[in-house]
Amino acid sequence: MSHQNDAQRLTQCIGVIVRTPAGATSAFAIDEQDTADRLIERAADWFVTRDLLEPGRALAADERFRLGLVRGTTIVDLEPDAELLAEGLVEGDVLHLLNREPQVDGHCLR
Repeated sequence: MSHQNDAQRLTQCIGVIVRTPAGATSAFAIDEQDTADRLIERAADWFVTRDLLEPGRALAADERFRLGLVRGTTIVDLEPDAELLAEGLVEGDVLHLLNREPQVDGHCLR
């Protein structure tokens, strides 16, 4: 493999920030093959193993979360099969893991 191919492949990989619903953040590298559901799975696994995200209740990460891209004051939902670089993500973009499940606080209202 030539150095030019290595350099070209490196330019097709960017770093983004993923944030959990509780605000924990981490950087992740993505490339042209990464889709929203693949990044959701990787990020959820990373946060769960560090006790920064509660493990799911027998659901895959992409069934528990959706991925939102922050653009100005708007969060754009990314389709699970969306190829991230094709969606226009750039170095340093912030993505949010957004809950698909209803949120409950554990208290009953009476």
